[in-house]
Amino acid sequence: MKKLLALVAVALIGVAGAFAWSTGEVTGTWKDENYDANWTFGASTSGDGQIVLTIASTGEVVYTFNSTNTSNFETKATTEGFVVQFYCKDNERFYKFTKPISLDANLKMDIDRDWTDEPYNVTITYQTAGAGLN
Repeated sequence: MKKLLALVAVALIGVAGAFAWSTGEVTGTWKDENYDANWTFGASTSGDGQIVLTIASTGEVVYTFNSTNTSNFETKATTEGFVVQFYCKDNERFYKFTKPISLDANLKMDIDRDWTDEPYNVTITYQTAGAGLN
């Protein structure tokens, strides 16, 4: 059991670096089926980290989240899994992505909107590792 916990801890630490804004690594794309939206975690051509929200069916960029337009960016390991969270003033939303401790690659996405008490909670499904971002 101790070996399993140690393995999980090492995996979470490895994933933690992949979600930092400045990692320069492409992590992948997840799809929100409710809105035909793709969330691509990765690096820009300048090497800074970013998350790009696109319309899945057309590829049109809706918004690019990065260190210049977000605040309170945080990555952490919790009992639920690995968490990436931040606030975007432009969109008036707090975003939280959780990679549960499981074998699948899906993410739990929670969005709290400033103008309502009703949160948006959905599981977004892993699509691809991706080849890079603009």
